[in-house]
Amino acid sequence: METQEVMKRAQKALDWVGKRGDELDADEVGCLNGLSKGYKSFMTDAGVTMLDDIEHRYGVGGKGMGHVPFAHGPGHQPAEMKGVKVHHGAHGEVYELKAGTKLSSVIKAKEKPPVSMERWLAATMLGDVCEDKAALEYAHETKSVSSATSGVLLPTAYQSEWTDHVRAQMVLEAAGMTTVTMNAQTLTSSRLISDPAVAWRSEAGNVPNSDPTFQLHNLVAKSLAVRVQATAELAQDSPDWGSQLTRVITKALAVEVDRVGIMGTGAAGQPRGIVNTPGINTITGVGVPAHYGHIVSGLQKLIEAKCDLETVNRNAIMSPRTWAGYENLRATDSQPLQRPKAIENMAFRPTTNVPDNLGANTDESQLVLGDFSELTLGVRMEATIEGLKLQSFASNLMVDWLGWVRVDFLVRRPASFTVLEGIKAA
Repeated sequence: METQEVMKRAQKALDWVGKRGDELDADEVGCLNGLSKGYKSFMTDAGVTMLDDIEHRYGVGGKGMGHVPFAHGPGHQPAEMKGVKVHHGAHGEVYELKAGTKLSSVIKAKEKPPVSMERWLAATMLGDVCEDKAALEYAHETKSVSSATSGVLLPTAYQSEWTDHVRAQMVLEAAGMTTVTMNAQTLTSSRLISDPAVAWRSEAGNVPNSDPTFQLHNLVAKSLAVRVQATAELAQDSPDWGSQLTRVITKALAVEVDRVGIMGTGAAGQPRGIVNTPGINTITGVGVPAHYGHIVSGLQKLIEAKCDLETVNRNAIMSPRTWAGYENLRATDSQPLQRPKAIENMAFRPTTNVPDNLGANTDESQLVLGDFSELTLGVRMEATIEGLKLQSFASNLMVDWLGWVRVDFLVRRPASFTVLEGIKAA
């Protein structure tokens, strides 16, 4: 590539990230400055590769993941962008997605990869012995074939899809959780801590004071990682190995992200979840489920907190033990106990992330009701998977895979949730 062209690209990248307020690390800044000035020490394959990566990661000029073409004008939003809001922050555009909206349909690579992420995963580790020639060719093209001592990172084009795999396996996503993208480690947001007070007033009369309505809150990306191993022979012999690897790693991550979204304490580097958020509604001392009255009472608290019944009666998250207790309820004629009309279509969502060992005697559980769209999952876009060939490869042909996400949670309106406490086994 011509030196002048590289210099122009590097300067454009500097201007682009400066305008958007993106934060580059010292190596990236040094590389762009060196290339923009035409320094020979930076005009290397490594320097140009870093420039390529920066352009795609920060969406320079519409490359990579950083640019999504929205149609403008009233009512003129593309079909694939329904369920998406765009906010303009200090570090660029922030995308807010309703549950069920795929991140990969919103933040798109400039060019769609010719092979699936699962096929690419297999090709990166197998290298030239890979029988999937199209995947191998793409792996070579993206310089992502692992050597005997080095690893590979997930290409930018797959990162949204990787996050979608994690979200799709979460109970909170099924219940209606909102997802927002984070372009930096910290995203400033707000929490509604009280509804505003209104009052009638006479002409020229004073407007009465009320308590603060909103509270500043920062989403701070916290790192969650998992490591798995597989033999090179397994990777080579199993035709769906890439799919299996993706499913196992994203499921493990999804389970833990789910757990902290529900039960997270906010301590030891983990996010704070619904149950431990100040200001939520609670019903205590439920005991052994004998009827659905406590659930209806939980909905009553939500209605009194100005929630919409048709929204908050859609989902209930509970432990498998609690789920079985309600499902096994019987009327006096031994037939299944009919649910009250308000909850007849409520989805009871069991998850092992709600424990059964709470309370003084470690025999109690909880159940969560509410408007789950008021729970926000912040996702840093560097969520990815990395394949490594470490010493274990040289000694016994074991391949290591590291998967990680960087996330945080925010309950935007605590009053939109009710937690039933003290639920015991039947």
